[in-house]
Amino acid sequence: MIESEAQKEILEDKYEQYRGKADAYRAKDEPDRAARFYRKAAKTVDRIADVENSETLAGKRRDLADNLRTAAAQLEETGSLSDDSPVEGEGGDSADDDGDGRDSSTGSSAGETDGPDAEQFLEAPPEMDFGDVGGMSELKETLKDKVIDPLERPELYERYDLGVVNAILLYGPPGTGKTYVTEALAGELGYNFVDVGATDITSSLVGESADNVAELFTVAREHQPCLVFIDEIDALMPSRAGGSQKTQSQRQMVNQFLTELTETRGEDVIVVGATNLPDEVDDAAVSRFQERIEVPPPDPLARAAILRVHLRSRPVLHEEIDWERIKELTAGYSARDLEIVATEAARIALAEARENDDLQPITQQHLEAALEATEPTLADGGG
Repeated sequence: MIESEAQKEILEDKYEQYRGKADAYRAKDEPDRAARFYRKAAKTVDRIADVENSETLAGKRRDLADNLRTAAAQLEETGSLSDDSPVEGEGGDSADDDGDGRDSSTGSSAGETDGPDAEQFLEAPPEMDFGDVGGMSELKETLKDKVIDPLERPELYERYDLGVVNAILLYGPPGTGKTYVTEALAGELGYNFVDVGATDITSSLVGESADNVAELFTVAREHQPCLVFIDEIDALMPSRAGGSQKTQSQRQMVNQFLTELTETRGEDVIVVGATNLPDEVDDAAVSRFQERIEVPPPDPLARAAILRVHLRSRPVLHEEIDWERIKELTAGYSARDLEIVATEAARIALAEARENDDLQPITQQHLEAALEATEPTLADGGG
């Protein structure tokens, strides 16, 4: 499908950007910044692995991600890379595999890295804020009112016996921007950012799931101010709907999570959970989130705003864009779909520029061609 290939290309572009910055900071002897971007590159490679059709290639990409995280840890601990570091002396910096079981950007094969720990998911404050989020006006205002303003004016809120909302559950269809807006919230606040999914806690980290939850929150408290984002929280803490019973491990994990949420009160730690299936989250866990906010599919105005955000750094012939027509054509498109559409439109315009040997701005024609090539993932486009 064109959308899967386009998503992969977007991620590969991001990998190249992060990897380039990491190598540049390492060359300038700024190990902390280099480590930060090696971790971002690793996370991006993990996401590329998730959309690979080949399990073999997906496994090799995950090996690359592990090697990048190992290099980041080495930079953080010693300030430099050893001669046998996974990224020292590599033959290239591409996320593509060279076909011999060793990734061309690492020179390292699988099985050479130590087991990961919770700190691998810690990032410095994101370099984005709400200005980088198209649409979602109501959600952004809610987050400003409930989270940002109390942090900026704590004395005023104390007078009214109102505290900070530090536990939020975002729910809605996949691809509506829950992860994106949360990262923007961390950037808006200037908070360190921890981004994990349910599978990271239950399988990526070594040890029992309850211990992994405790370690995750320990890392957040040690690096506060910090925002912790947990995706697919329904898989981490499933409800008993349908009469299913939790295993002892699941019960321990839920209890540990509830304990950690309680203990973060008063700390400079904010927890945001996200789910596509709110009815399948454990009731006790849901009750601990002070705010439960729906993230619906983008409405027509939001869809246009999202596209504008993804087009703003590209050459566009704005006077030829019929935004009312675009709003109609994008019904059923999620925020993620629209990012893919913008990229596909840019690629179509680039192909014409190459053919004509002249810059070709993105026009209505390019956007409509990109929409025709990209299937919407939502049944309801929000209008």
